[in-house]
Amino acid sequence: MGVKGAEKDLAEFLAAQPSWVRKVLLRNFPLDPEESEACDNADFNDLAAREREYRAILQRIPAKWREYRAELKRIALANVPTGKAGRPRKDDIAEEAMRLKRAGKSNAGVANELNRKHGPGTTTPDAVRKLLSSRKRGGSAPDKI
Repeated sequence: MGVKGAEKDLAEFLAAQPSWVRKVLLRNFPLDPEESEACDNADFNDLAAREREYRAILQRIPAKWREYRAELKRIALANVPTGKAGRPRKDDIAEEAMRLKRAGKSNAGVANELNRKHGPGTTTPDAVRKLLSSRKRGGSAPDKI
C-alpha cells in the first residue's frame, strides 16, 4: 500500500476518534470545556495506544511524519533557553593572568602557569599579551550594532 492508502487509513482513523482525541493527536489546542473534561477522565493507556496507532500510520506518510517530528521537537524545546552566540568569554583566565603578571611573571611564564593549571593548549604567550591588552583598554570590545 502506498502513501495514498496510508493517507486514507489516517483519515479513517481520525474520523473514528472522538473530537478531543483528534485534537490531542493533531496538537490542535485548546480543547473546549466538554472535550477537556473527557480528556481528564480518559484512560491514559487507551490514549497511549491510540497515539501509537496514529504514529504507525504517520510513519507510512513521510511528509506528515516529518511535520509530526518537527512539532514534537518544537514543543520539547519550547522552554529551553538558547545560549549566547559566540565563544564563551575568558574572564576567569584573564583575571588569573593579570594576577600572575602583577606578581612579576613574563607573558611566557603566565602562559606556562595557566597551561599547567587548566591543561595544555589553554593559552600562548601571544594570547596572554592580547588578552591583557584588551582588558587594559577597558574590557571587551563594544557591542555590535
